[in-house]
Amino acid sequence: MQYQQDQAQAQEIARLVFPLMTRLNIPMNPVNYALWYEYQLGRCEELVNALDEIQSGKQAYEPDQAKALFLRYVATPGVEALERIEIEVCRLLADVVQIVIDTGLDLGKYSNLLQSCSSRLESVDDLRSIRNLVTTLKTDTSDMADASRLSAGALKERADEIDVLRAELDRVRQEAIKDPLTGLANRRAFDERLADSLDDSLQQLKKICLLMVDIDHFKQINDKHGHQIGDKILQYVASVLKKNFKGKDLVARFGGDEFAVIVENAPIAGVKRVAETICEQIHESTLKRTDTGEPLGTVTVSIGCDCLKPDDKPADVVKRADKALYDAKQNGRNRVELYRS
Repeated sequence: MQYQQDQAQAQEIARLVFPLMTRLNIPMNPVNYALWYEYQLGRCEELVNALDEIQSGKQAYEPDQAKALFLRYVATPGVEALERIEIEVCRLLADVVQIVIDTGLDLGKYSNLLQSCSSRLESVDDLRSIRNLVTTLKTDTSDMADASRLSAGALKERADEIDVLRAELDRVRQEAIKDPLTGLANRRAFDERLADSLDDSLQQLKKICLLMVDIDHFKQINDKHGHQIGDKILQYVASVLKKNFKGKDLVARFGGDEFAVIVENAPIAGVKRVAETICEQIHESTLKRTDTGEPLGTVTVSIGCDCLKPDDKPADVVKRADKALYDAKQNGRNRVELYRS
């Protein structure tokens, strides 16, 4: 999902989501918040219909269903939604604190704020039934204000809850861009970083090199020793790559038995030397099965390398580095090749 709302619109939506979730007794976690934020935007008819069932009371909230809806309609396109949520939660907390301070722990001003929100959203067409919803929220807020007054302790608890939410958001965001088997960045993170690196190289004249790394004869390893041993070898190769690159360099699992490394501000000759060191370290390793002690035989990798050019699109440098990797395979494997046109 893409989020183009400005700060004012995002804050208004956030102020609608929190009371609605409270009224429906829905736990305030990142998955649920993202779902109901999307519900307010009303961009996905299938998601809106599913959440309408909960909002109307026809269907009870179920955590497993919420997670499935999140993965299907919100999480798949990227992590932008979670980043937006984190910013909005911080802003919302600041707003709540300021409102309580300004009103002497009185929720009356919050009702006025919702009324103002309703007026400002009169011309917003992409937020479904906002005016009716705001009317309902105003009534709920008034009832809540009559039933109970916020205390300093309650406000502190609210702040603590949002701190926990921020920590959970950070964890979820990291999981969304991490390969679960190797702990490296995943393909999504690689694609985003390569696009950013291309922009940076143009604006700051950085030298960006790309390595494509492939485990030689990996299918034979899987066929002989099984996929569990294959996974262990993937983890080992990932650890060697990670050990040899530091700082802003990104090591990612590109897919299957292939890895990719984005290296910043290093001459290609130096990058090639590091790649050759990696080949040597993996070739010289003596890997054994942990259950039987049986040697796994020689494991090697082939590596292709090229650098970003001024007119490149991300796919261009990947294609050239992949061609160099193909040359390394054709020239005997367990070697490094630079791209040659």
